[in-house]
Amino acid sequence: MSAAGTPSQAPISVVERISLILETFIGTPPLTLVEVTKRTGLPRSSVHRLLEQLTATGWLAREEQTYELGTKAYEIGRSAFNQNRLLQQAAPVMRRLAQSVGFTVHLGMIDGGDVLYLASVPGQHSPAMTTVIGTRAPAYLTAVGKAVIANYPEDRRAEMRSTPLRRNTPHSIGTHAQLDAELARIRDQRVAYDRQEFAVGISCVAVSLGPPDHYYGNRAAISVFGSSDRIDLAKLAGPLRIAAVEIWDRCTASHLPTHQFENWRPRTSDFRSA
Repeated sequence: MSAAGTPSQAPISVVERISLILETFIGTPPLTLVEVTKRTGLPRSSVHRLLEQLTATGWLAREEQTYELGTKAYEIGRSAFNQNRLLQQAAPVMRRLAQSVGFTVHLGMIDGGDVLYLASVPGQHSPAMTTVIGTRAPAYLTAVGKAVIANYPEDRRAEMRSTPLRRNTPHSIGTHAQLDAELARIRDQRVAYDRQEFAVGISCVAVSLGPPDHYYGNRAAISVFGSSDRIDLAKLAGPLRIAAVEIWDRCTASHLPTHQFENWRPRTSDFRSA
């Protein structure tokens, strides 16, 4: 359920209600009591009480008649990023890759049906369009998202077919049959592309992290994106695969049996063909 929509079933527990209220402030300007009530669908009295409690504890800040995220939310958010092992290990690899290829490098993970962007490193030839850290996009419209959901087991991919696909551009995948075919290609080639599917004029190539049956292989991917008239997606696939292997090595290789890791490591021919 979107924080901006009306929930089909109001959350019952206090934790659910607090979570819903805090999520309402993601990506919005300051909100009034009336606006938060409308967006959450919760009783006005409950919203007012929880807003005051969240303000008193620092999760929200109030300025006259409006509320916004407070210092506590910022502190926890920064702590989450600082404690994230994937972010810590991916950052230096992403910086080197962005410097080498000259385009923006993204790190994203799947949350529900969306890609959540965790990190972004611009390159020399990065387009004016930027991705704000912490923003979301439908997974099937992005190279990062498709690189990950291609690894889903069949039963999980089948669940996705009950949701209609929204097209952002004339190039977007519009049917589940098209998406299934694209995901099959990604599983075979181990690389995903977004050719102006999310935004006109922007193209992207992505590789998932780790083997398909491991946590990161089913959650996270890195990508390189740039202006469609400047970026050579096929040429970037090889360096991106190498970067993905390095991130995987830094994060989890020592915790896996050697044979499981070696079965996933891309073949040398993958780099030459790219």
